[in-house]
Amino acid sequence: MKDIRYIADLLDTKFKLPNGWRFGLDGLLGLIPGFGNIVTDIMSFYILIRAALLGCPPAVILRMALNVVIDNIVDKVPVLGLLFDFIWKANTKNIKLMDDYFTNPQKTNKSSKLLMTVMILGLFGLFVACVVLSISILIWAFNEFYKNIPG
Repeated sequence: MKDIRYIADLLDTKFKLPNGWRFGLDGLLGLIPGFGNIVTDIMSFYILIRAALLGCPPAVILRMALNVVIDNIVDKVPVLGLLFDFIWKANTKNIKLMDDYFTNPQKTNKSSKLLMTVMILGLFGLFVACVVLSISILIWAFNEFYKNIPG
């Protein structure tokens, strides 16, 4: 696990300011449009692959992937994405999840499954809300259309 610890440190906490705040290459490379994010994404996904190869269960891997996805989604927002790269330490969080899993597998696996279940239910609820909203808009549009037809 030395290699992925090194990568996580390099990406998230390698450099230290006098006030004690730490940051890594993720924030710095994020300043290079396109290229920087590709490099850091490849390194983040390498950590996920190694975690799977080391024996982390799917629920933990999905939870780790969620950290990377959150990083990537917020990264797309101008300015906020750049700041977020310096604050959200997805790779450090993922190493902690791995450490937690190897220290207490049942607890980490259970909490990861719970989080993934809540997320899936939340996404399903969002999907249902979008469908209901779409149907409501269509009904309203048809009603408006037919109200304006003469005769």
